[in-house]
Amino acid sequence: MRYINPGYAELLDVDGGTTIEDATYNPLNGVAFTQPTDNDGVNFGSTVNELYGKFDIYLPPLSDLSTDYFAKVGIFKPGNTNAGFNGVAISKYSSSYINLKAFVCGSSDKTVTNRDVQFNFGSIHHFFFYFKARGESKADGEYFIYMNGIKVMEGKDKWIYMDNASRLVIYAASVAAPISNVILSDSPIDMRERITPVPLGTPVTDMVDRGDGTYLAESAGQQILQTVDVASLITSFGGASQVTGIAVAGNPAYRTAEGLTSLIGISKVNGTQTEHGTKTLRTSTTAGAIDCHAVDITLSEMVGMQLGWKAGV
Repeated sequence: MRYINPGYAELLDVDGGTTIEDATYNPLNGVAFTQPTDNDGVNFGSTVNELYGKFDIYLPPLSDLSTDYFAKVGIFKPGNTNAGFNGVAISKYSSSYINLKAFVCGSSDKTVTNRDVQFNFGSIHHFFFYFKARGESKADGEYFIYMNGIKVMEGKDKWIYMDNASRLVIYAASVAAPISNVILSDSPIDMRERITPVPLGTPVTDMVDRGDGTYLAESAGQQILQTVDVASLITSFGGASQVTGIAVAGNPAYRTAEGLTSLIGISKVNGTQTEHGTKTLRTSTTAGAIDCHAVDITLSEMVGMQLGWKAGV
């Protein structure tokens, strides 16, 4: 499981968010988002035992925030027992305090404040974290949280339950504190990983070209592919630079009828086409879709790669 989002609310699985195009909040990719529905974000269907995560959040002066939780990133397990949110949460406690919390099974496990660690209000904060579920009958779950490259809290010997988790939580309630550059994975990621957009060539497709940059699929199996242009990235970062994940996004991407309800992420390398994840489409005309998958290749190995979508039922 891997989820990558540079900062678009449309690429979540919940409506109501807002994308903010402003490099103040995300100098790398120029976008950040709010998402005001608590314990929601991205649906997924696999059981995980570990969760690695990265995200950036802009923290304004405390006076610009209301007193409450305004950001959460992690994983949600539904149910009546051993259920709830596991991950990082940030709240404003008073006019003088901000709380950074580690949540385990829906409850705060540890807290640090701006009196304990260095927050730089009016700037972007970079978070990196890891949560590991407990064993079958042993309290050996653990977690750690880094902020701006410094470990700010950790916990061991925890009853962390992540089996049957159904949702990645990416909650950002305040327009003053939007989130960006999200990477969530059940396999290891590096604190130094970054999301970089890749230019794409002219589409090759049997879908209907609507003339405005969008394409319409009329039957299952129709597809659209574009060749990546990594020349500028190789110049900037070097051809041996590691690529750990690929995200294919469509924005907007929605269904207009009941017949075609999904898109399948596809890639094509040296004539061989591979299908990746399937994304169920929403009916909202502002919704988008994103398919993410882990890879272990270099930038040079991406030369000639095609990425795109295939219409599904």
